[in-house]
Amino acid sequence: MGIKDEMQNKAQQAKDKLQGRQDEAQQRGQSGQERLRQREEEARQQGQRGFDDIQDDLDDRT
Repeated sequence: MGIKDEMQNKAQQAKDKLQGRQDEAQQRGQSGQERLRQREEEARQQGQRGFDDIQDDLDDRT
């Protein structure tokens, strides 16, 4: 039974290590998506500000 237990322990360790790597990859993916969302929001805000500036200029002309 010693060898069987040892093999089961090694298999469990490998499984745990794989799960840890998968969790890390998922977290990196989520933080990457969050950064993209932030950049998109910043770009949208800058675009809106640019639009508002143009509209202000047009309003000043009339």
